[in-house]
Amino acid sequence: MVARARWETVQRWYEAELVRDLLGDWVLMRRWGSKTSRQHGELAHLVAGEAEGRQFIDRIHLVRLRRKPAYWQVY
Repeated sequence: MVARARWETVQRWYEAELVRDLLGDWVLMRRWGSKTSRQHGELAHLVAGEAEGRQFIDRIHLVRLRRKPAYWQVY
């Protein structure tokens, strides 16, 4: 099962996606960028399992809410 979340502000977006790679390892992909320019970034984190990956997404959600301006969750 894949877990995916996206947060946005007026000018920026942030995504987190939990997937399995070709070797069967769980990887949390984080992507972020600007809506007004082509600037963006991506980072992959190897996690121990699906539960740890979902906890990571929950922590990201709390951080996004505390940002100024706060991000709202799209999905």
